[in-house]
Amino acid sequence: MSVIPVERLNGVPLSVRLEEGTAATRREAEQTAFLQSLFRGSWGTSVYGQLVRGRHYVTYLQCLLEVYEALEAALESLCGHLVVGSFLLPELWRSRAIEADLRCFQGEEWQESPRPVHLAALHVERIRQLSLVAPHLLVAHAYARYTRDILAGPLLASQVARAFELSEGEGTAFFQAVRPESLDFLRSRVNRNLDRLPLSDDERRELVQEARLAFRLDTLLCDALARESLGLVRSLGAAP
Repeated sequence: MSVIPVERLNGVPLSVRLEEGTAATRREAEQTAFLQSLFRGSWGTSVYGQLVRGRHYVTYLQCLLEVYEALEAALESLCGHLVVGSFLLPELWRSRAIEADLRCFQGEEWQESPRPVHLAALHVERIRQLSLVAPHLLVAHAYARYTRDILAGPLLASQVARAFELSEGEGTAFFQAVRPESLDFLRSRVNRNLDRLPLSDDERRELVQEARLAFRLDTLLCDALARESLGLVRSLGAAP
C-alpha cells in the first residue's frame, strides 16, 4: 500500500474527515445519561447528596486514569514511529493531572482506594492491542481524548467546580491542559499535524473508523458507570 505524504487526499483533509466522520458518535459520548446526571442531576445541597455525587465522580476519574495510563504508555513506546511520533501532543499527558484531582477528592491516601479496572478494561485492551498490531490507529484514540477532554476542558472544569462548589483551580487539573484563550491555537496545530500525517487513503479511512470506535468505547464506559451507580441516572429526572 503506497503512502501519499500530502496534506489532502481526494481534496478532503484528514482533520475534516475526522470531525465530520465522528460527529454522531462524539455527540453520543458527550451526552450520556451518566455525565448529564453527574453534572446536571438534582442532588440537593445536603452533605449526603454531595458525598454520593463525589463518589461517582471519583470512580469516573479512576476509569479515565486507567485509559490515560494505557494511552500514554503506548504513545511513549512508539514515539519513534513515523505516524505516532508525528502526533504526540504534550497536552495529552493527563494522568498526573487526574492523580492530582483524585488527591483533592480523596486525600493523600487516594492510591489505597481500589480502582474499578473492570469498567475500563475494554478500552484499555483496545489501546494495548493497537500498539502491537496497528500503531498508526492510536492517533484515533489520541484524537478522541483531545476532543473530549482538552477542547471541552474549560467548560467541563466549570461544571465540576460548580457541581462540587470548588475554589478556583481546585480539583479540576485534569481539564486544564490549556488556557481557554489558547484553544484556537491548539486546534490549528492539531489539525495541521493531522493533515500532514504520512498515511495512505485507506489508512485514513481506517483512522476515522477507529476514532468512531474510540468515542463508542467512551460511551460504553459511561453506560457501565451508570449501571453501577445506583440512583445516579434517576437524579436527572428530578432536575428542574
